[in-house]
Amino acid sequence: LRYAGIPANSRSVRNTHTDIAAASRGSTCARASLSGMALPVRVFTLAGNCTEIDAECSWTVRALKSAFEQASGTPRREQRFVLGMKELVDGDILGGLEEVGQAKGGLDLQIVRRPVDQARWLECVEAANSADALAGAPEHIRADREVVLLAIRRHGDAFQHAAQELRAERSFVLDVVREQASCFQHALQELQVDREFVLTSLRLNGLALQFVSLEQRADREVICTALGQDGSALKYALGAVATELWSDRDRVLAAVQQDGYALWYAAEELRSDPKVVLAAVKQHGCALRHASPELQADPQIVLMAVQQDSDALSFADDRLRSNRDIILAAVRQDSDALQGASEELLEDRELILAAVKQDNHAIRYAADSLLMDRGFMLAAVEHDGDTLEYAAAELRSDEAFMLEAVHRNSSVLKHAGSGPRSSRRIVLAAVVRNGCALRFAGKDLRGDREVVLAAVRQDGNAIAHASAELLADREIVRAAVCQDGEAFRHASQALRADRELVLAAAEHDCAALQYADPQLLEDPDFMAEAVRRDRHAWRFAHAALRKEMAAHGASAAGAAAAAGGTADAGCAAAKKRRRVIPVASVAVNG
Repeated sequence: LRYAGIPANSRSVRNTHTDIAAASRGSTCARASLSGMALPVRVFTLAGNCTEIDAECSWTVRALKSAFEQASGTPRREQRFVLGMKELVDGDILGGLEEVGQAKGGLDLQIVRRPVDQARWLECVEAANSADALAGAPEHIRADREVVLLAIRRHGDAFQHAAQELRAERSFVLDVVREQASCFQHALQELQVDREFVLTSLRLNGLALQFVSLEQRADREVICTALGQDGSALKYALGAVATELWSDRDRVLAAVQQDGYALWYAAEELRSDPKVVLAAVKQHGCALRHASPELQADPQIVLMAVQQDSDALSFADDRLRSNRDIILAAVRQDSDALQGASEELLEDRELILAAVKQDNHAIRYAADSLLMDRGFMLAAVEHDGDTLEYAAAELRSDEAFMLEAVHRNSSVLKHAGSGPRSSRRIVLAAVVRNGCALRFAGKDLRGDREVVLAAVRQDGNAIAHASAELLADREIVRAAVCQDGEAFRHASQALRADRELVLAAAEHDCAALQYADPQLLEDPDFMAEAVRRDRHAWRFAHAALRKEMAAHGASAAGAAAAAGGTADAGCAAAKKRRRVIPVASVAVNG
């Protein structure tokens, strides 16, 4: 950068020797104390121009780039910030940089602009959903290391579209193979047959063994080099050497510890080795599939497997499907594991309840004897009322049982039989706990004044489920709107014109005015009282009246009050010039 024209006095590239030990003592405290603090940032261009940004320590470099774009007009995708001799990445937190803890007057950064076409292609490959995005790029872009590296990080196979010069460059190919083993297959052929290059690649990423030639995959030195970096590469070895290595206990143990499914390639005697199989199922529970039949019947190994993956139960010996500890461990991971349990365990109350707590629908696997058990079903509905759906029909029609169930969970009424739904005692017990349970009551009880009144006092919107006659009951509607103003939408047409009732609803929630009779909304006296109770009520006045109110002091923010008057002033002035407005022209909600 010094030779690129950066000013010699630029603090951002000044070589400063720091006492590392002194910096490390308290660097954590320094960064913690900077969180949320202001951080002046000075950004220097190569020409020496400076842009100052008032940033915060909590900002990311991405946020700083957005701020710099607003301040300078430089598109964010073209910006590269350099601190000292290090380029900052978008995810870096400004307050987390070591240099911030040492800086006293802010942070000095150097900006190096990317070429426009490079920036555009970086953005393109980052958003791409396939490896082919790079295929349509011009030659100079396919030879651009930064663009190609980003494309490879997004999709490893994108390397096949890189320029030939990059696929022939040893150092670059080694860099990308380190990140994506599959890139090896797209290197130039001269590199792929170069033994030293192959060995170097495998030291960086053992899984590249999958992509070397068949001859090399049978080469002892090549295989051992790959295994030294990643033991699971053993599954890609071929030939007599592979056969020998798959019988090597230490090699196989190292492989399954990194990839449990590597057990599939192990020699038969090792798939019967408890230590090897246990290591494999700890890594991948379903590796149990490749264990010997004797170990698939081993409770300790199967328990470990299902704790890692409940699907491993399908590979266990059938006799273990009656093992309570194993089934319970599987159920805690996935309640559907119950479908693999024995009939005896499906009658286990504790086991089924544990599954129900994981997923209420797991109760469908319970034995019929449990679904008829009062105590079990009461425990289940206490956790989730929907479990009653699976209970025996006799229980759902048993009024004594349903009364107890409602006391534990009022939502069970929707799964009750017709008898309990028509029981006044049961429905009352449900609606005082959950007003909207009225929806599931029998038709007669939805017309029962006492039941409906209890429901709307608990939840005003329960009035939606009341009979048509009770929607015209003033006391019930008033109780509903006092609990929730929105409940006024369900009131009868006659009650929507009741001034006192509408004002009561509006006082609780002025949005209830949108359901009022339109003639009330053009009455200045009525609207003056509504605005007095809630200054936001003016929004629901008739359009013409609202215009007059606004002109004479009642506005969205209560402009009349702010000017020293009251919201009533607008309504009073409107009243003096009261006009008759045809009902057909009324817009209830402005």
